[in-house]
Amino acid sequence: MQAPWTAASGGWLKPGTGDLLPMQILSNRYMVMEKIAEGGMGAIYQAQDRRLQARVVAIKEMNALAIPETERQRVLASFAQEAELLARLDHPNLVRVTDRFQEGERHYMVMEFIEGETLETIMEARTAPFTEGEVLAWAEQLCDVLAYLHNQDPPIIYRDIKPSNIMLVAGDPDNTLKLIDFGIARFYKPGKRKDTIQFGTEGYAPPEQYGQTQTDERADVFALGAMLHQMLTLRDPSSELWNFPPLRKLSPAVGKRVEAAIAKAVAMKKESRHQNMAAMWEALSGRKPSWTHLSVRLVSLPGDVDLAAEAAMPSEAIVSTRSALSFDRVITGQGPSELRREIEITYGCEVSVTTGAPWLEVVPDRLDAQGGKVAVVLKTEGLCTERLRLRGGLIKRWAGLHTARLVPAAREYQSFIAFHQSGGLREEQQVSVVVSPDPWQVGAGWVLTVVAMLVELSVVVGITLVFLANAGVIYL
Repeated sequence: MQAPWTAASGGWLKPGTGDLLPMQILSNRYMVMEKIAEGGMGAIYQAQDRRLQARVVAIKEMNALAIPETERQRVLASFAQEAELLARLDHPNLVRVTDRFQEGERHYMVMEFIEGETLETIMEARTAPFTEGEVLAWAEQLCDVLAYLHNQDPPIIYRDIKPSNIMLVAGDPDNTLKLIDFGIARFYKPGKRKDTIQFGTEGYAPPEQYGQTQTDERADVFALGAMLHQMLTLRDPSSELWNFPPLRKLSPAVGKRVEAAIAKAVAMKKESRHQNMAAMWEALSGRKPSWTHLSVRLVSLPGDVDLAAEAAMPSEAIVSTRSALSFDRVITGQGPSELRREIEITYGCEVSVTTGAPWLEVVPDRLDAQGGKVAVVLKTEGLCTERLRLRGGLIKRWAGLHTARLVPAAREYQSFIAFHQSGGLREEQQVSVVVSPDPWQVGAGWVLTVVAMLVELSVVVGITLVFLANAGVIYL
């Protein structure tokens, strides 16, 4: 069976990554069936939902301990954002997310199980380019789903269109594609000149995604154009950055209309590209789209915003001090019962502030249009550690039976602070804290574990010797 998609890979593997066993139960609900993909920071499993008639689901795992500390907050916040985005979207070309939970240092996202292959896998097996008809059939689906994302309020920019992020559903007579991996999708904010963080894949990401300006839906137009060019020629766009030879020079069977439409899509300046997915599809096919969601809103994007116009615009919901708030590490039984952090908020209208967990409090919980500082209070008394779970070989699993009862282990808590504008706009800031046991508690737990294992081992050895003596194999 082909893996539905490729997990993130960093070229290294930390203990505990992707080691869930078949029949293991997660969140008292999901029974693991098998691992179907694994990467440097986590894995993807096929599982059964025991509450819903054993429905088969896919569970994406992110192991916090496998992420470098300098990147941990950003990656986990991205993982949470991906789950929240997909949970509220509904489109036939998107994977549905149904649940998200955390167990220890591992974060999980539950999705519908899709069996199939990525376009990258399919392309690697080909010796000849796809036909224009095949590509246009897929291009319509991709233009449709990207237009759906762009028409959200605020618009969602996917920012990583490439063959490995698109799956072809197996056995589907309609050749349905699914967009996967929303880890770097972001909201478009009018008036903002530059993205906070730059992501993307070399060859598919446009110049503005490297930090020159803010990415809007025209970044997805560029990436889709680059991928369609690759499918029609089998030429890797990363082989020569931002250079796309004329299509008909490499694939003479491609029509002039498609060649011109893709050439416009990959223009260096975003003002020269198709301004939205509806315009791109009309240029590719010669037909106006009939997508139902277009009746809701078709985004019309301005060009680059000049400084004077930007200054005249009201401020959007922007947290000005940091993209995530961390209380670092708390030792149980030590330190104050409350910890505080301050964040400074800039708004153009009144805003109320709420939290997503009972161990968080904000003071004040309302700001006027001038913005100001909010104190985030962490109540440590309600936080506790968990027990150490070991998995792996026979000896490690044997030890794990004891550590799961005797050895305390660090536990990460994650939640959010939500900022609500009077106009209905809502934005979240991630909050995290790691609760660690006192070192003497860990040491005592390990001592008890070793003693218990030695006692059990001596009992087993004694029983074995008695059995062998009774059998006449040895003489005591």
